[in-house]
Amino acid sequence: MKSPTTLFTCTHCGAQFQKWAGRCSECGKWGTVTEETATASPQARATSKPGKTNSFAELAAAGEIPRSKSGLPVWDDILSGGMVAGSVTLLGGEPGIGKSTLLAQLALAVASQGKTVLYVTGEESPSQVSLRLKRLSKSLPTTLLFLDETSADIVAATIAETKPGLTIVDSIQSMRAPEVPGEPGNPSQVRASAGWIAETAKKSGVPVILVGQVNKEGDLAGPRLLEHMVDTVIMMEGDRSHAFRLMRVTKHRFGTTDSSALLQMHESGLTVVEDPSAALLADRPKQAPGTVVTCLLEGQRPILVELQALVTPAGYGTPLRRASGIDLNRLSLLLAVMGRRASLGFGDQDVFANAVGGIEAKETSVDLAICLAAASAKLDKPLPDDLAVWGEVGLTGEIRPVSRMDMRFKEAKRLGFTRFITPAECKHLKDAIALMSK
Repeated sequence: MKSPTTLFTCTHCGAQFQKWAGRCSECGKWGTVTEETATASPQARATSKPGKTNSFAELAAAGEIPRSKSGLPVWDDILSGGMVAGSVTLLGGEPGIGKSTLLAQLALAVASQGKTVLYVTGEESPSQVSLRLKRLSKSLPTTLLFLDETSADIVAATIAETKPGLTIVDSIQSMRAPEVPGEPGNPSQVRASAGWIAETAKKSGVPVILVGQVNKEGDLAGPRLLEHMVDTVIMMEGDRSHAFRLMRVTKHRFGTTDSSALLQMHESGLTVVEDPSAALLADRPKQAPGTVVTCLLEGQRPILVELQALVTPAGYGTPLRRASGIDLNRLSLLLAVMGRRASLGFGDQDVFANAVGGIEAKETSVDLAICLAAASAKLDKPLPDDLAVWGEVGLTGEIRPVSRMDMRFKEAKRLGFTRFITPAECKHLKDAIALMSK
């Protein structure tokens, strides 16, 4: 007889507990611990047979892991050369960011090579996916198949039976494991469905792509434990109101995590932006207060980005702080440092900051650029158009070096920037603001 075991799982981080608690002791979130029932089999351990052991030396002698080209260059490049048989890739991003469009392009590219592609339409109807495919291609390959199912066991059985060249599951939140209690999308269902499909993929040697939506708190497919169950995690970021999408690898068992690509959304699909820096700075205003150019590192690729700031008198007692593409807590901290260490306060003023193009500029190398953009806006003094700024700002106002300074300088000079305010020129925030004012 199987005995039911009651567990309590945090819907935010996936931590499990024997007793209910109002606050998760792992992630610190309140009200996220919910009950789930698992089934334990005491006889399973006694009836298990020993597994077969193999030599790592023999495995190493077999050579490199074979990869298959998808036919979509940006996908092959970001996966360090192509897809590995039996690999499981998680593609994450906010709803509407372009995940389904990218996967439709990928499915068409693979199917056009004569390979079978199984598209599991769990979130959308087959007719909706068909409309997207027709928009991207005039003719659809006969090897591009769909499976209108949300049952994880049926999906896994279909993969094992047909062994397609590629399987796309859109999305993992829509899948349901019949033997697991709860509705699709809860932690137990997501974990069980992903595990079931991933195990089948590895046994069958079929590469699988799981689509994971990002929830309102920025977590991928609910609990982050899903990231540990897959081989590769690719995130798509950007503002849906902008045309640019940044695709980056955050985990990759078969290659580097330094790969990234800037894509642009068109009516005909997503295309690769060959010169991201030039594209992001194309419409930059000239001689405007509150704007400055900084350099981000996306993997090993330097990208120049324009940061903007607007400073206005506070209309209410508490000044507002708003940020888009910039960490709001970091912005508040930097404004406090400027007031205390550089004698440039913003206590009675609203401050709005923005990274142009919908790009996420949240690394600490943009600290100095945020400060100078805010100072420029407050003093109503434009910065030189050929000035580039980067550096981390500490709590005492010191400017700290950032990684890959040579790559940042090289990229800025390539785009025509000749003046710089960096940790090499200034050691303190007060000196940087004084240098800006000259």
